[in-house]
Amino acid sequence: MKPVSEVAVIGGGPVGSFTAWNLSKLGVDATVFEEHAEIGVPSHCAGHLSIRSLKDLGLYPLPEGIVENTFSVANFHSPQGTAFSVRLESPVTCALNRELFDKFLAEKAEAAGARYRMGSRVRSLILDDGFVKGVNTEREGDVELVEAKVVVDAEGLSSRFVKEAGLAPLQSGCLVNAVEAEVENVGNLEMDAVEVFLGKEYAPGFYGWIMPLLNGTAKVGLAAKNGNPKDLLQRLMLKHPVASKLLKGARAKHTSFHPITLGGPIAKTYVNGFLAVGDAASQVKPTTGGGVIFGLTCGQIAAETTFEAIRGERKLSEGISKRLRSQARI
Repeated sequence: MKPVSEVAVIGGGPVGSFTAWNLSKLGVDATVFEEHAEIGVPSHCAGHLSIRSLKDLGLYPLPEGIVENTFSVANFHSPQGTAFSVRLESPVTCALNRELFDKFLAEKAEAAGARYRMGSRVRSLILDDGFVKGVNTEREGDVELVEAKVVVDAEGLSSRFVKEAGLAPLQSGCLVNAVEAEVENVGNLEMDAVEVFLGKEYAPGFYGWIMPLLNGTAKVGLAAKNGNPKDLLQRLMLKHPVASKLLKGARAKHTSFHPITLGGPIAKTYVNGFLAVGDAASQVKPTTGGGVIFGLTCGQIAAETTFEAIRGERKLSEGISKRLRSQARI
């Protein structure tokens, strides 16, 4: 086993990369272990984010091509087609190309000094007398034990490492299953409006959405507590009295599936030498299922706290408690 980095970050999604970026800006040696061969692929999220929150994180405006549209209107539709609208004077949310956004954050992290090990899967944590001391990784069949002073778990919804570290994971029954398709040949949409669809016939326990993009396509999706997401999406697109008209003649190009956690943050996110952030810690807004802004904010807190812990200024538990109190507004 050989020392490679002060901090090992599991996962190169937006939360992992933003954490690594903030660590690197503080002068911490960080290495990101990403199991996929390319950042941002596959994409698992609609990328509908608050503009103000992105500005608060220092991430807006974004480079050209990442923002696919901005929205100042939300139209809410009942199963029978009754609707009400919320209209604001200027855009408050935006649709992002998640692949490009993820790549942007990774590039920023690398430019600040973080290292990326692509195609490197973390198999397990290295545990020693109740302390997490690093990660056991595999890449192209080669296994390596990597020492680290702190391991940051930004792996996503899987609770593998949270459990292995001895923490209580998200309780079962707190998930919804989401599906999203990119559709083309759409021409009936209000370009600055997000359409939201309610009703157990189409999205039991949650909601569906349509987000028009400036290139003439749209993101159409839903999340549901039960039922087959693929079948529910077809029903929304073909049977809903409003959605079926808005999407008449539309053709789906790409479809993706992913679960969303709605149970609220896990009770404890840290243990000696280990810290979970983002979906791994269930840091997701239960009302909308949005996890990117919460995850980025918590990743920033994790980086600052980890920096202080490594430098001996404060324990992980003390730093997290202090900063979460100061960030209670999120």
